[in-house]
Amino acid sequence: MKAIHLQSLLDAYTDLSEAAFLQYTEQFDMEKMRTNELEDLYMLVEELINAGEPKLHQFFVGYRIKQISKEFDLLRIGKNYIVNIELKSESTEDRIRKQLKQNVYYLKFLEVDILSFTFVSSTRTLYQLKGEQLIEVSFVHLLQVLENQQIRMLTNIDDVFDPINYLVSPFELPHAFINGEYFLTSPQMTFKREILNLVEQNTSVVIDGAPGTGKTLLTYDLVKTWKNAGKKVVLVHGNILNRGQRILNEQYGWAIQTVSEMSLTDVDIVVIDEAQKLSYEQLSHIRMKLKQSETPAVFSLDAGHYLFGKGKRIDVLGYIEKHFDTKIYELKMVMRYNKEMHSFVQQLFDQRLVIGKQHFPNISVHYFSTRAAFITYIEECKRTKWLVVDCYHFERPTTRDILGHEFNRVCVIIDNHFTYKANGRLSAARKSATIDPLQVLYHTIVRTRKKLQLVVVDNVSILQSVIHLLKNEG
Repeated sequence: MKAIHLQSLLDAYTDLSEAAFLQYTEQFDMEKMRTNELEDLYMLVEELINAGEPKLHQFFVGYRIKQISKEFDLLRIGKNYIVNIELKSESTEDRIRKQLKQNVYYLKFLEVDILSFTFVSSTRTLYQLKGEQLIEVSFVHLLQVLENQQIRMLTNIDDVFDPINYLVSPFELPHAFINGEYFLTSPQMTFKREILNLVEQNTSVVIDGAPGTGKTLLTYDLVKTWKNAGKKVVLVHGNILNRGQRILNEQYGWAIQTVSEMSLTDVDIVVIDEAQKLSYEQLSHIRMKLKQSETPAVFSLDAGHYLFGKGKRIDVLGYIEKHFDTKIYELKMVMRYNKEMHSFVQQLFDQRLVIGKQHFPNISVHYFSTRAAFITYIEECKRTKWLVVDCYHFERPTTRDILGHEFNRVCVIIDNHFTYKANGRLSAARKSATIDPLQVLYHTIVRTRKKLQLVVVDNVSILQSVIHLLKNEG
């Protein structure tokens, strides 16, 4: 998105036809503004002009953080501070305070002071959030704020916002999660309200979502909500417990258990996380326990398991639909993982996919056929704090260690056990019946947050395919 002068925006709205105005705003990558928003903006600018000579240039209007869909009405990015102004036809002070506090959370990662305002057009009142307090301020004050701001000239505002910053994992940051340092998206909030109501009526539900859709955060937020309301909740995890789960158990009194140690005595609600990892026998065991206790359950799972594994998985969702009276909530919007990694892994796993011109600046490939040089390089990666994942020999981390986590810098090893089938799909020899190197590779890549190295060992065919993909030749 590009910045615009607010008076220019209003002049165009006044003088141009609706179609011409839409074309004008499209050059700034602005979404279509509602009439009431433009009228609110007109009144704000009118008040500022009445107060003096306002600096109205370099505003981003209706900006949304990518993948998060968090929107700001007016943003002006400065070197010394950020100005955020929200426009309301009418509102309450409590709602204004809540929104501005959320905005401060999303803006704090830019690491400068944040001055947050709300203009209510029905009363022509201007509010500012100062700490936890909402106070009424004058338009002269806002005029001075705009005058004193040292503008940071941005070609594209997306350059300063990293969606990764806003996606708190209960596993990676359990203390931040417990302290409520996160916000749910609109779909998550809608699902949460409905799920709370259904479970209160003793109805079981399914939360279905692929990696990165916020399924785990919603699941754990529900557990926290029930616990805070005094409900006795058992959370059953489909894998061994990770460090974050152990912290929740030991420091915050949670009851996260594996299937083998599951106890449903005197429990109000049962939540089963990573349910797609359960075996038929484990599902049957859970079904029997739930039937005996007459306890409502929340199944959190990825029905697709992973991108190209549908034909091999146990149909956990089908089993749940057959044996439980449930309502299914499907989270579709990918939030957590880097879109660059997502696009890359789709094309890596299926050569037939054509997604259009792509750019992969954070992904590199390195080739070795000399064993000694390969070992030296891997040791250097480990020494410089890269996470090294061997997809075939299964040194830690394995799939279980990877699930539910994200990693900033990853070095993944692809050896000569990988190949492409005639249909263009990636395949790999399996070392055991329980661990699939394709799953290790897929989950490692989609959970990479920033930088990815592919280290190809003695596999020229895969190397050529990766080079072709990174160059994105036609």
